[in-house]
Amino acid sequence: MKNAIRYSFVVWIIFYIVVCSFFSPKGDLDIVLGRVATLIIPQIVLFYINMLGLLPNYFEKGRKISYFVFLILIIATLSYSLSFLEAYLDINYPLDARHFSDRSFGFILIGRVMSFMPPIIIGALIRKSVLLQLKTKESMELQNKMLTAETNALKAQINPHFLFNTLNNIYSLSQFDNNKTGEAILQLSDILRYVTYEGDKKFVSLSAEIEHIQSFIKLQLLRDEDDSNIYIDIDVTDKTLLISPLLLIPFIENSFKHGNHHDKVNGWIKIIIKDEGETLKLVVSNSVSGESKSTKDKVGGVGMENVRKRLVLLYPNQHDLVLKMDKKSYSSILKINLKK
Repeated sequence: MKNAIRYSFVVWIIFYIVVCSFFSPKGDLDIVLGRVATLIIPQIVLFYINMLGLLPNYFEKGRKISYFVFLILIIATLSYSLSFLEAYLDINYPLDARHFSDRSFGFILIGRVMSFMPPIIIGALIRKSVLLQLKTKESMELQNKMLTAETNALKAQINPHFLFNTLNNIYSLSQFDNNKTGEAILQLSDILRYVTYEGDKKFVSLSAEIEHIQSFIKLQLLRDEDDSNIYIDIDVTDKTLLISPLLLIPFIENSFKHGNHHDKVNGWIKIIIKDEGETLKLVVSNSVSGESKSTKDKVGGVGMENVRKRLVLLYPNQHDLVLKMDKKSYSSILKINLKK
């Protein structure tokens, strides 16, 4: 509203100068400046009284009858008193203009009343426009707060789910190779540090997210003496890009959890992460052991469903996710348009 007041005041000054310029060739400049002031200053006063006083305190609070009563009283008082002033000025300080000569009091009074109509209407329109902008801004802020709250809620679901699966992996590792358990705990420590300090941020650098993914993969590979059937190609040239944290890890987590890569004959995992300009491409695929799709969805549904929701919330119309599954493999192909 402050900007509207500031800009409208500038417009009034310009309007005053333009009107004075129109009448200045037809009369004495001092008289023109004074006569135009008596016309425009009351309009300015009513303009701001209506926009800043009557509209917010009466009309917008539902007291419309009171609003129109006060408005009519103010217009009538100003018009009647100023008409006497103008009649006096017509006689003693006339403008050299035909339409200002020999005017009756009634004609002057009607002219004064009509002169107040544009400021009232324009002021009401300006205030309505400003209020609409404020409501739009408040609505957007509310949507952003809801988006942040929902995103944080989804993260809160992802983190325990991820921790649950990782602890299961470390427990399984401790059953057959105690020497690697300590290294696994260190990897888990790095992962939890990232989840704790970076997971609450709206965006993190892509390089930080890649390091987190690599820590997770190292933790998984500690369980395998032979990782020849696991293909990993991470080639990101622009690591200054920003990404929502913990967004990619569920795809990779699912490939290790639901695939059969422990079968060194038929099992395999492929993980590809590349950037093309500001577009990040993630391709994760793995072999499956023939378990039914319903079983897989039941086991991994929480993480993937959360990823879908986060993508819709954070990257509307800026991502493309394709999930494919057949009897032998499961694939996730994700493209996201990131920003710096």
